[in-house]
Amino acid sequence: MERSYLGTWLALPVVGAVTALCIAPLAILLVYSFFQVNFVFILKDPTLENYARLAASDTYRNLITKAFVSGGLVAAITAVIGHPIAYHIAKRVTHYKSALLILLLVPLYTGDLVRIFAWRVLLGAEGVLNSFLIWAGVITEPIGALLFSSLATHIVLTYNFLPFMVLGLWLAYESLDDRLVEAASDLGAGRVSSFLRITFPLTLPGLIAGGMMVFVMVVGDYLTPQLVGGVSGITIVSAINDLFGTAFDWPLGSAIAWTMLAILCLFFTLAALVISRSTWGRALMGGE
Repeated sequence: MERSYLGTWLALPVVGAVTALCIAPLAILLVYSFFQVNFVFILKDPTLENYARLAASDTYRNLITKAFVSGGLVAAITAVIGHPIAYHIAKRVTHYKSALLILLLVPLYTGDLVRIFAWRVLLGAEGVLNSFLIWAGVITEPIGALLFSSLATHIVLTYNFLPFMVLGLWLAYESLDDRLVEAASDLGAGRVSSFLRITFPLTLPGLIAGGMMVFVMVVGDYLTPQLVGGVSGITIVSAINDLFGTAFDWPLGSAIAWTMLAILCLFFTLAALVISRSTWGRALMGGE
C-alpha cells in the first residue's frame, strides 16, 4: 500500500509538468481554433469557419501535402543510408563502437543553425562544392540548383535527421541473433534472401521507430526550408508562423496546427493497427 502511494506521489510532478507544458497549450490551441478574427479583435463565438477555410484552400492543402511527402521521402532516404551504417556499427565494429556512436551524434551537439549554415557554405554558388567542380573542369559555371532549392532542403534534412534513423536501426541490429542469419545461410539462402526474410523483419521495429522520429521532425521543421529552400522554402509550418505573427490570425493558425496534429495521430494509429494485425507484427509484440 505504501509503495503504491509512494509511486503516485512520485508520478505527480511528471503528470503536472506534462499537463502544464504539453496538454494545456494544445487544449488552448484547440479552443482558439473555433474562434474568429475581426481586424485586431478575436471573436470568441464558437464556429467551424476556420476549418472550412482550411478545407477550401488549395494553398494550405498543398502545403500540408508537401510537408507529409517531404517527411516520407526523407524517412525513406535515411532508411536506405542508415541500414548499412547501423549494420556496420552493430556487427562489424568491436573496439571502437562507442567512438563511432559518439561521432555519429557530434553534429547534433552543434545546433541547427550551425549545421544549416555549414551546408550553405558547401552548396553555395561560390561554395566548396561548386568551386571544386569548376577547378576540376567538370563545370564551367556554378550550379545554382544546389542551394535555395528543394534539393538543398532535402539534402540538409537528410543530414540533420540521419542519426535518429541510425540509432533506431543500430538498436535493432544489436538485438539481432547472428545465429538466425547463419542458419539461413546454411540452408542455402543468399544474402538478399537472408536479408529480406530474416534481417529485415527482425530489424523492422528499429526502422519503424527511426522512421517515425524522422517523419515527425521533418514535417515540423521550420529553419531548414527557410534558410536553404529559397522560393520552395514556404511550408505549412512557416504559414502557421505567419498566421500567429504578422497576419494576427491565431484562430486559423490554431486550426491548421490541430489539423496537422490530427492527421499525424491518425496516420500513426492506422500504422499501429496495420502492424498489430499483421503476422510479423503479432510475433514482435509477443502474440500468437
